[in-house]
Amino acid sequence: MKIGQIQQFFSSVKVNSVRNKTEVCSVPVSLQTGDTFEPQYATEKEITKNVLSRLRKFSIKDYKSLDNNKIHALRTVCELEEKTKRASDDNIKMALTLKPYLDEKYGKDKYVFVSIGRSPAGIARVMEFMGVETKYLPISGLRSYPDVYCALGAAKGLKEYGEFLKKQGISNDNISKSDKQYLFFDYTYRGKSLKFFSQMIRNYYGINHNNMHFLSIWDSLKDAAKDDTSLLRQISEYVTIYLTNSGIEPYGGIAELQVNKLFNINSCKKFESEDAKKFNFLVIDKLNQSVLLKENIKNRKSL
Repeated sequence: MKIGQIQQFFSSVKVNSVRNKTEVCSVPVSLQTGDTFEPQYATEKEITKNVLSRLRKFSIKDYKSLDNNKIHALRTVCELEEKTKRASDDNIKMALTLKPYLDEKYGKDKYVFVSIGRSPAGIARVMEFMGVETKYLPISGLRSYPDVYCALGAAKGLKEYGEFLKKQGISNDNISKSDKQYLFFDYTYRGKSLKFFSQMIRNYYGINHNNMHFLSIWDSLKDAAKDDTSLLRQISEYVTIYLTNSGIEPYGGIAELQVNKLFNINSCKKFESEDAKKFNFLVIDKLNQSVLLKENIKNRKSL
């Protein structure tokens, strides 16, 4: 199935509004009553718990290691969690909007998607599971400072963070020799965070090349939608729910790392989130059913 066909399917899926507190419960009636409990569902919950508890991050490799019974169990349990299911649907839709645009502008398989902080992580996960080389760079709190020099002055652990960047392939040597474009995404281009991060990478770490681009995920989505008013409205809703109101944070699987505690970067490698694991499973499962799932071995060192 082609991306265009999948986009048509997800165009019928409306972006979830967390502002509407009244949600339709999709749990079967037999599970809503206190007197009745499905033994089969109890088994599926136990299988899900056992599978997820042994993993830090649910990956394509993990998915492929499961037999059909375990996949069915995880699918049943994860899809009953309404917010996680909607988050997976919404972020798949946004990624399917963005990827063709980036493919056309920079060339298919000719760019690296770099997610700054936690905001772009949901879309980045979908891109990762569609085979795009993807990097995750935890950092928060940059916009709290009046300028990048104050931020760098308050930063603790710049050396450790620089070592982390190298291991993620964000280095002078790697980027200068690459034939790919490095797309650094944050919530908005006009915000302090992206501006300060760009200055930090270019000026402090001295990584400054023509194939580096610092971009707004919001502006790029709007550019991808062009004049599609319905899609533009859904993008606006997505931005409000998942970016402005931080609705993506439970699902991206990226730890919060304040700029004044960059020395904690190694702890981010151990960060676990059950919501993020379930989100990853649903995204991988849906992409697999849509024949869009693709593993990129260069993502194995990504967070």
